[in-house]
Amino acid sequence: MKKLNIDKRYIPLLSLLSTVFVLTAAWHVSYPYFLRWLEGFSFFSTLPDLSRIHYHLPGDLHRYVGAFLLQFYSSPFAGALIQAVISLAFVSCLWVCVRRIFADPEYMLWLAFIPLPLFVHYQLSDLTLSRSLAWVFCAIVLASVAILLTIRKKPGLRMPKFLNNAISSIVLSATLVLCSCALLTKGNDLTRGYEEVARLEYLGQNQKWNEILHTVSVQDAQVNEYQRRYALLALLNTGKLADHAFAYGLSGSDDFLFTDVQEPFCLGFNILFYKSIGMSNPAIYHTYQRSVQSTPGVSFNTLRFLADSYLEAGDYTLAKKYIDILSHSTCHRRWVKERLPRLEQLKNESPSYSQTGPRFHLDSFLVDISSMYDRYPYDSRFADLLLCGVLSQKDGGAFYGIFDVVCKHIYPDGKGIPDLYQEALLLLASKHPEILNRYKIDEAVWKRFADFTELMRQGKTAQAKRKYSGTYWAYVY
Repeated sequence: MKKLNIDKRYIPLLSLLSTVFVLTAAWHVSYPYFLRWLEGFSFFSTLPDLSRIHYHLPGDLHRYVGAFLLQFYSSPFAGALIQAVISLAFVSCLWVCVRRIFADPEYMLWLAFIPLPLFVHYQLSDLTLSRSLAWVFCAIVLASVAILLTIRKKPGLRMPKFLNNAISSIVLSATLVLCSCALLTKGNDLTRGYEEVARLEYLGQNQKWNEILHTVSVQDAQVNEYQRRYALLALLNTGKLADHAFAYGLSGSDDFLFTDVQEPFCLGFNILFYKSIGMSNPAIYHTYQRSVQSTPGVSFNTLRFLADSYLEAGDYTLAKKYIDILSHSTCHRRWVKERLPRLEQLKNESPSYSQTGPRFHLDSFLVDISSMYDRYPYDSRFADLLLCGVLSQKDGGAFYGIFDVVCKHIYPDGKGIPDLYQEALLLLASKHPEILNRYKIDEAVWKRFADFTELMRQGKTAQAKRKYSGTYWAYVY
């Protein structure tokens, strides 16, 4: 068999290309949703206003380049590839330094890989690419200095023979790359949390509610505030909230939304919540709040949402404003083109709403939901939010009064009532015996209630709550 000979001059090139492939795969497998989210959180425009306001100092060049690159992260693969190429650029600059300093450097690429694990570690928390690119720019300067200092002088440093051969070069380089991948895939609590929530946000935006329920376990929802809210929203939009609300950790009406929290992921959930139930006003309000959380004070995800919201509302002026802004980005030409016909139609149309009061006035959650139920009495989602919210406050009297109204629209024959409401009605029956005549309580619920009360009578409270966890009885007691 003919022996395969590879010119040693090509070994560094092959190693660098292999590194790009491996790092791209690691990024894409580990953080596909987080990479996509980074595009939405960023903003870039060809308008001179952006560079004049935000990037007017020489040191801001890396931030400007980072904003440009993040546009392409809407494709997770493209984002992963860019992350890997940034690492490659950093290592390549260090490789230039090695070549200018050492004699016979073809087997010494591993020296350039030594800082790679640290570089990848910092990439994980770099939401704007500014720090990563700053490292690359510093490496470029370092390489340029090395070239200038050795332009007339041949490199003379030599490495010991056992560290300057093909085997050591391959083994050491591969080890450092694999260490970088291990750090990347393991991540840290912050980045793993980002990926987890970014995935839930993506699923919610695409209305994949059942997939959210498949992703979030009951146990996780009880201890994780992000997962609990997404699970409750998924239950709401699949008609299962009144069956499993307390099993997934509902302990108050605040569990439906993030209140008094100015954080992008929290505001993103609030936007999704209001959008999914058709409350565009508070969704727009939270969108403006989320917008200022990004570095330039505006972001692609908020601009897209505002443009679509005002198109839907028939507001030509505001819809045109945000579409015009997006038309000056690099990657929104198709997106803008798809919306131009609808925008043209709005020129001769009146807005679909009549603004008579403060545009973004919000009251307490249950008051707002109560108002929405008054407007849409046959929408079971508003009824469930209102009833479950009141039950979470352990206010049986208020529940009975509201349920009496809801039942006329949602359960007119007194049948088909979700188990959770039946459980609450049984507790109230001792004070309001007419309940047993007005509403049908399933036999299975009766049996569970009898067993629960017997365990409680025997003083086996812990056993009763454990056996019937997720029921309203266990929540109350």
